[in-house]
Amino acid sequence: MAKFNPARRSVLIGSGTALLLAKFPVAAFAQSPTAVCSRVGQKIISKGKNYICVKSNGKLQWQALVPAKPPISLHPSKSSGGTAPAPATSPSKVNGYFVANISELSEGVSKIVVAKNMQGQSVSIALYLSGKVVTAHSTVCTHMGCAVGAAGKQLDCPCHGSVFDAQTGAVVNGPAQSPLQSYQVAQVNNEIYITN
Repeated sequence: MAKFNPARRSVLIGSGTALLLAKFPVAAFAQSPTAVCSRVGQKIISKGKNYICVKSNGKLQWQALVPAKPPISLHPSKSSGGTAPAPATSPSKVNGYFVANISELSEGVSKIVVAKNMQGQSVSIALYLSGKVVTAHSTVCTHMGCAVGAAGKQLDCPCHGSVFDAQTGAVVNGPAQSPLQSYQVAQVNNEIYITN
């Protein structure tokens, strides 16, 4: 029976690692986004870089877009309830998912969009454009959880008649007593992202 030699083992491991690094450059081991890539064309921002979901060799995976670090404009949604998240400290730390192009919105008119979040789940978001600034809110009514609908400058709940201001998420008419949940928005050129 052959005797175990620790020095020989170290040489073999080192040689194997060197061969792997030669075959697969260090860039191949770079950290990719942790978001779920669930649909071709899905877009996200991860650590300030933008990615698109592509199909390669029959598998969905993230591919970095160029430029990798686009100019990012961050702003919290306006909310009378004070529920808007604080702006991120640096665009290089921004993570978020694409929801729409600004060109799809009309000034002063609410719009409901469906997008894939970072977990790959479909989510409904209420968007509102005012003076080139987009605000975003949940479409879940704070009264009983029904889905609100777009109605010009307002968001209306068809279940019990609550009405919300589309720009601020504030309650205009009850029975709801709390504003809609606000989301922080990142604008990257013409694209709108909801940040985490």
